[in-house]
Amino acid sequence: MIIPVLHRILVRQDKVEETDETYRRARAAGIEIPISEEQKNRAQAGVDKGKVVAVGSTAFKDFGTNSPIEVGDYIAYARFSGKIVTDPYTKEDFVALNDEDIVCIFRQEKEAVDG
Repeated sequence: MIIPVLHRILVRQDKVEETDETYRRARAAGIEIPISEEQKNRAQAGVDKGKVVAVGSTAFKDFGTNSPIEVGDYIAYARFSGKIVTDPYTKEDFVALNDEDIVCIFRQEKEAVDG
């Protein structure tokens, strides 16, 4: 388990193969795009969306507000920001971001209820 400290936010970054339109179309057509590990890592570093898995105890406190970010939120953040950290137990990669690198939170609008 990785616990972000202070103003950091831990994010499970979207996978480039699942979110990039070129990859998705190629896969749907049964085409595998040959790519080196270095190219894949570079493309993955440019992914700027993911799901929040943990929030540091002082996130957004410097801005004089409570954290608008909650665990489970789907967010966008500044491209190429943060640091990739690997959980030593599960070997899963995450991105540790500064709170100021969060650009927005994606939330589905609740459908209006006729009454």
